[in-house]
Amino acid sequence: MALNNLKRSDLCVQYKHVAPPKSPYATNTGLSGLVNQSMPMVAMFLRNKFIGWFALIQSVHYYFNTDPEAASVAAASNKGSMDQPPLMKVLLSVVGLLVCYMNLVIPQPPMAPSRKAETA
Repeated sequence: MALNNLKRSDLCVQYKHVAPPKSPYATNTGLSGLVNQSMPMVAMFLRNKFIGWFALIQSVHYYFNTDPEAASVAAASNKGSMDQPPLMKVLLSVVGLLVCYMNLVIPQPPMAPSRKAETA
């Protein structure tokens, strides 16, 4: 019962936040940034709806978790960086999703069977 005694002031300790150390793997330019930038293009080329939705969800997640001040400082320090702003990633994934669903609005005619299939 003495361990949970809240009346003792010597058991109270002031909380002091210690920031985690910076690591080179904590930046968004790693594998996550590469996948986040390439998934909308993959969805456009393959016209795969699952990849399109995955790209949209991932880019919205990136948009909500990116600090705007840190992103502007990183963009200013890396002039030659190919990393896109978070809003541009969201817009690109929306365009990729629209390309995946384009066949519903503009259907393409079915392909004619080839001559080799008819003769066999």
